[in-house]
Amino acid sequence: MGGLIAAILLASGCGKGNEFAPPPKPEVTVMNPLQQDITVYRAFPGRTEAVDFVEVRARVKGYLQEVNFIDGERVEKGAELFLIEQAPFIASLKSAEANVAQAKASSKLAESDYERKKQARKTEAVSEIDLLAAEAEFGAATAAVLSAEAQLDQAHLDLSYTQVQAPVGGRISRRLVSTGNLVGGNDATLLTTIAVEEPIYVYFDLDERTILKYANADPRPDQVGEKLPPVMLEFADGKKHVDEGKVDYVDNTLNPETGTLRARATFPNPGGRILPGQFARVLIPEISKDAILVPELCIQRDLVGPYLLVVDDAGLVESVYVELGSRVENQRIITAGLKKADRVIVKGLQRARPGVEVQATEASEKDVRDVTLAPGESGNDEDE
Repeated sequence: MGGLIAAILLASGCGKGNEFAPPPKPEVTVMNPLQQDITVYRAFPGRTEAVDFVEVRARVKGYLQEVNFIDGERVEKGAELFLIEQAPFIASLKSAEANVAQAKASSKLAESDYERKKQARKTEAVSEIDLLAAEAEFGAATAAVLSAEAQLDQAHLDLSYTQVQAPVGGRISRRLVSTGNLVGGNDATLLTTIAVEEPIYVYFDLDERTILKYANADPRPDQVGEKLPPVMLEFADGKKHVDEGKVDYVDNTLNPETGTLRARATFPNPGGRILPGQFARVLIPEISKDAILVPELCIQRDLVGPYLLVVDDAGLVESVYVELGSRVENQRIITAGLKKADRVIVKGLQRARPGVEVQATEASEKDVRDVTLAPGESGNDEDE
């Protein structure tokens, strides 16, 4: 029996030995980075502000008789807003008219007396002192007429102030005083306010990098404002204003604490859709010529910095460290480190390691659509 077992073992040892089968190469999907002109918007937070803001005050003292507007409505320039009781001012006007008539009568009498004494002086019928006295009385009477006429003008003016009109057109606030209250007096009572909101201002701060870029290393405010392109406006909900705006003012001094320069953009605001005090972002467009873009999800990071995994001609995976530019939706502009001919791994990243040989498949049109934007679309300059 032992001999039989030995024979079997000997026979089996003479057969073909086991061969090692290497594992299949990891499969990955690659694509060349996109290269195209793209517009990126740099965003600057700001606040909207009315072009003009007017306080409507009572300029004469009296009881408020009428309020002739609806709180919050739009009013035209010259519209009557309030009416202050007019009776006292009408009485003052009539008194002023009477004073003018009396002063004119006195002046006419003084003039007649002066002319009479001037003729009498030729024959020395009156003394020179009497003539001078008549002349002085005539001058005083003339001055009294001028004073009475000035008081009449003031009476007319005070009466007109009882009809409080809108000095500008815009959106009016609520009434701050109700009818029946005494207004005016020592202080000009604030009755309401009007905001001129068409067009609308947006104030924001420019950083030094942007200032130097548009001022050609000469940060003079007048140059910055002239060289900035038309800008867009984005609201808190992400929607954009339909009309472009223009930066028409920059401050004359940088803020030393923040290193920023206050600027203002003006936007059309038909219908007053944009309200003063809203948060908004001013978007300054920057065109990148022949920009190289890769899907954001392909970018990896380590202690050295951001990098991409690419496949060389021999099918080996390499890590390529890159410099990142602006983010455009789900893509990222690569400013350095990547060439247009590089084959970037876009799928199968978890199976790829530097130095490993892989089976690379070119990305299909569907793959490209899945990981990139359609050509020509643009986004905001937002870094992670």
